[in-house]
Amino acid sequence: MAEFVKKPAIGGYKPVTGGLSNSECTHVILTLGEYAGLKREISSAQQAARNAEYNADKKIHQIQSEAQSRITDAEKKLAKNTAELEKKLAAEQQESALQRELNANLLRITKERANAERGLKPKKEHNGYVVLTSVEKESRYKDSYGHPRTITLWETAMETPYTVDFEAEQVRSLLQELFQKDEDERWPICRIGITGNYPGKYADMIQDKEWHEDYEEDNIMLERWLRANYRSGYWELVFLHTKPLAVVPPDMRAGRG
Repeated sequence: MAEFVKKPAIGGYKPVTGGLSNSECTHVILTLGEYAGLKREISSAQQAARNAEYNADKKIHQIQSEAQSRITDAEKKLAKNTAELEKKLAAEQQESALQRELNANLLRITKERANAERGLKPKKEHNGYVVLTSVEKESRYKDSYGHPRTITLWETAMETPYTVDFEAEQVRSLLQELFQKDEDERWPICRIGITGNYPGKYADMIQDKEWHEDYEEDNIMLERWLRANYRSGYWELVFLHTKPLAVVPPDMRAGRG
């Protein structure tokens, strides 16, 4: 059994009462068996700590390996899906380009037929638009203070190259070509003197002071609408604008050849 002792200044060890609770206790004397047992316990605890550390490291490595494996699998799956999507996208883009080309060819043929039917020359190059009428029109509006005002605008009707077999929304979309710049960096509609485009009412335009000041000298196209002429068989574009048309080129004046 262990003995709790103190070591005096001169020689040997002296037992102390109270064991560890005695403040004079400086040493513990063990039997050989107790010492061997304590060493075994310490060694066992150290081994258990080493085993725990090893198992923890092994578990961490396993988790990391499994995580990396999942990441690798996910990357492979993503790469595969991306490749498939890119392939699908490329096919759709090719199909879309082909469809656009077909549509462009159909529209070109449609426009050429319409030009030929109406005697517009040259039928392959003519944009297919002709001016039907252009007339002064008094328009009433309210200024920024709410006061009623009157302004003289112009109302122009143009026959389009699109027959009434086209749906209204199709024609509305196609009319954007009037504002697509040509090789001379000009809109096709500039040929009749329209040099500005504000798709709204006159009152809205003048209240948009910055825009109005920038384009004050232009002949501005304002609100517009479609009209189906079933007698001629063609859609017409009717629009208001701020100034009279320029001299309309002969090839853009209404008439049959």
